[in-house]
Amino acid sequence: MGYILGVNAPPTLLRAEECPFGGHDPSACLLDDQGRIVAMEEQERISRKRYGVFEDPTDAIASCLEIAGISRGDVEVVAVGWDVPRIAAITGERWTYSSADAYLRRLGFDPAVHRPELVFVEHHRAHAAASFHASGMTEAAVLVMDGNGEDESISVFHGKPSGELVRKARLPQSHSLGDMYAAVSAHLRLGLLNAGKTMGLASYGRQAGLEPFPMLDEEGGPLFPHHEDLQQEAVMEAWRAYLTTLVRPRLAARDLMHEHEPSVRLAWSAQSAVERQHARLVELSRKITGVDAVCLSGGVALNCSANGLLEGAVFCPPVPHDGGVALGAAWSVRRPVTPEMMNPFLGSPLKGEVPAELGGVDIDLDRVVELLEQGAIGAIAAGRAEVGPRALGHRSLIAMPSVKGIRDRINVAKSREAWRPLAPVSLDSTAARFWEVKDPLQRYMLGATPVTEHAREAMPEAVHVDGTARAQIVSADGSPFAAILTRLESAGLPPVLINTSLNALGEPIARTVDDALKTYEQCALDFLILDDRLIVRG
Repeated sequence: MGYILGVNAPPTLLRAEECPFGGHDPSACLLDDQGRIVAMEEQERISRKRYGVFEDPTDAIASCLEIAGISRGDVEVVAVGWDVPRIAAITGERWTYSSADAYLRRLGFDPAVHRPELVFVEHHRAHAAASFHASGMTEAAVLVMDGNGEDESISVFHGKPSGELVRKARLPQSHSLGDMYAAVSAHLRLGLLNAGKTMGLASYGRQAGLEPFPMLDEEGGPLFPHHEDLQQEAVMEAWRAYLTTLVRPRLAARDLMHEHEPSVRLAWSAQSAVERQHARLVELSRKITGVDAVCLSGGVALNCSANGLLEGAVFCPPVPHDGGVALGAAWSVRRPVTPEMMNPFLGSPLKGEVPAELGGVDIDLDRVVELLEQGAIGAIAAGRAEVGPRALGHRSLIAMPSVKGIRDRINVAKSREAWRPLAPVSLDSTAARFWEVKDPLQRYMLGATPVTEHAREAMPEAVHVDGTARAQIVSADGSPFAAILTRLESAGLPPVLINTSLNALGEPIARTVDDALKTYEQCALDFLILDDRLIVRG
C-alpha cells in the first residue's frame, strides 16, 4: 500500500474580507501502510507567516515527502480535513470548488502524471480522528469544539474499539464557543486568533473575583436571537454587536490591560462561560456515549485553563487546532494498526550549519546549569520539531523560574505583554512537588493546574496571578531538555524550568538553525543549544 497524505487546505476563498477566520493553520501529515505517522508539518513553520492564513500547505507537503524520502508518485490518497464540495454548496459563490484535478494541482500534484485518490473528510470528523487515534485509547467519547466545521460548531462522537467514530450529537454555528472567544479577543484588540492572550488576561478577573457579564443562556446558546442555519459571519457580527453593549473597546495601553477592569472583566466573562459550558459538554459526552474517557479536539481544546478543571480520564492531542485535521483526515482513511499515544516530535530535524564565528562547543550540562542559576535566558533547538502551537522542549526558550524578574525579562525580550504568564516544566517523576499532575494533558502543556506552596517558593516567576500554572511534564528521554532538568536535580536545585516557545514577536516557532539564530539575536538570549552544540554569548 502507498502512503496517505492528509492536509488542512481550505477551499478557494473569493472574497477574503467576508470571512473572519479565512483558511488558517494549513498543514500536512504523511502516514505509512500501518497508519503510523511518518512526518507532520505546519505551513507557517516554513513560510514564516504566523498561522499561514490563506496559504496552501505546499511547502508542508514537500517537507513531509522529504522527511520520508519519497515522491508525490508514492502517495496513494490525499485526504482533506474539510468537506470542500459541501462548503461550496452551503456558502454559494464565496467559496469555489471546481474539480478534484484542480484541487490536486493546488497541492502540487500533476494529475496527468500521477493522480492519487482525493478524499474529503468532514472537518469535525477529522478533528475527532486526530484526538481519538492519538490517545492510544481503545474506546472514548470524543468532544470537538471549535469556531466552525462545515455548518456545526460542537460535535460529540463515540470512538469505538473497532476504531470507528460514530457521531452522537452536534450543535449549530450559533453555539460556537470558538466564535464567542474570538469575538471577545478581537473586541479587546488582542487579535482574532489570539485566544491565548485573552485566557491569560482572564486570570486577573478570576483572582479579583469580578462578576462575569452574562454570555450564554442555560443551554449554552448566545444571548442574542439565533437560529439553526446561522452562518459564521452572521454569528460573529451578532457577537460584535452584543459585546459593544457590554464594554467599549479598551483605551488602555496593551501592557496595562490587566489594570483596566472592563477589559479584564470581559476576558474573564468569556473564560468563565467556556469553563462552565466545557464541563457540561464533557458530561454530556460521557452520558450519550456511556464512556468515561473523553478525548478533546478543536481549537477550544487549547484552552488549558478549562481543560485543567475537568475530572476523570481526559486526553487532548498536541494538535487539537485546525493544523491537526491533516492528521485526522489521513487517519480517517487509514487508522493506525497499533493504537498508541502520539509522539509530538514529528516535524523536520534541525537543518543548517552553525556559523564557525559563533564559537559553538560541545554541550556541557554543568555549564548550562551554571548559566541558568546565574539568571541566563537560553534556548534549545534540538532533534525533530514538535507539532502544534506549544513548544515542548525541542524548540524552546528556557530559564530558571526562581530568578527574580525573569518573567518580565523574557516578556520584554519576546515583546510579549507584561501580564502574560510563562509555563513551568518538570520531569514526570518530580512534577508533583510543584503542581497537581494531570497526565496525559500536561504532556502537551494542555492542562493548567493549581500550584503547591513549595512551588510558590521554588518557581515564583512561573506562577500566574490566580495561583495556577500552564504546566508541562516530560519523561527522562535523553533529550537536552530532559537532561537539563535531571542535572538540576542532581545539583540540588529545584528540577523545574520556564518553557516558552523559541520565536520572536510575530514569528512562528523556530524550525531551522537559521530560525533559531534569528531568535537568539532578536531576543538577545544568553545561550543557545543547537542539537549537541552550545553557543554562549560573550
